[in-house]
Amino acid sequence: MVEEKLDPGKWSLPGGWADIGFTPSEVIKKEMKEETGLNVEVVRILAVYDKKCHPHPQEPFYTYKIVFLCKKIDGELRNTFDIDDVKFFDINSLPPLSEARILESQVKQLYNLAINDIRDVYFD
Repeated sequence: MVEEKLDPGKWSLPGGWADIGFTPSEVIKKEMKEETGLNVEVVRILAVYDKKCHPHPQEPFYTYKIVFLCKKIDGELRNTFDIDDVKFFDINSLPPLSEARILESQVKQLYNLAINDIRDVYFD
């Protein structure tokens, strides 16, 4: 997980806005490298969340979030220009989350999908 400088003390999954000209898998590879220092292989989509269907705080824009399961190829965890900290957490000891980005219920659902190799993609 990453602690972004714009939301000190709050944690989220690495990721970011889709850049024009990049496929979804290219975006997540780029964001993972930029935010964590890790080079990853995209394995599959775990979920597509529509923020209006979940109890996120209100925001002035509308988003969908595509969450991928990735496998580390190489690299070492490191802080970057917009990230204060990068760490792995036990699913039962999650840090305070940036609820505008991710909810505890979503992290636990994603963990279940990944760890139990559930191949159905969750979507709203």
